[in-house]
Amino acid sequence: MSREKILEGAVAILDSGHYADLTVDALARSLHMSKSTLYKYFMSKEDVIIALVKEACERAEGEVEHTLAGGTAAEQLTELASIIGRHGQRLPRAVSTEPEKLPIPCIQRLNQTREAFASAAQILTDRGLARGEFDFPDSRVAAVAFVAAAQAVLTDGARIGIKGYGESLEHLPALLLPGLRGKATKR
Repeated sequence: MSREKILEGAVAILDSGHYADLTVDALARSLHMSKSTLYKYFMSKEDVIIALVKEACERAEGEVEHTLAGGTAAEQLTELASIIGRHGQRLPRAVSTEPEKLPIPCIQRLNQTREAFASAAQILTDRGLARGEFDFPDSRVAAVAFVAAAQAVLTDGARIGIKGYGESLEHLPALLLPGLRGKATKR
């Protein structure tokens, strides 16, 4: 049994959408292993979920750094939406549907990653403004709105059980880019 298999087993349980379903007993039973073997890798169910969240966040942040390297701001924002979607898909449903039940280190790590998404969106929006791609007065408002909309789509998809809910973020740039380009309806 490997650490990775234990994490996969935890994801399978947490994909039910209920954090309470993850117990050391349930995890050991689903993996056909003794609790003592499980404890060799993780001291508690909290340690398991912390490891899951940490790995997903680190992977997403690495992808964000890579996407900032080139392309137009619109292309990069489109890729950022895909990264946020993949990140949401890597996290078990319970992380999105019951965040208030997560251990504090998970909440802090998720917030750090969301801020990395917002910072990247702001960098890309600023870049688009500097290059004349966008015509929007406040890059921070645009960045926060972009990430908040992405998070809302992910949470909704996880809550109602949509298969592939992270993939639906591919439509987010088409919704928001006209506003960044100054082509939204003006009053």
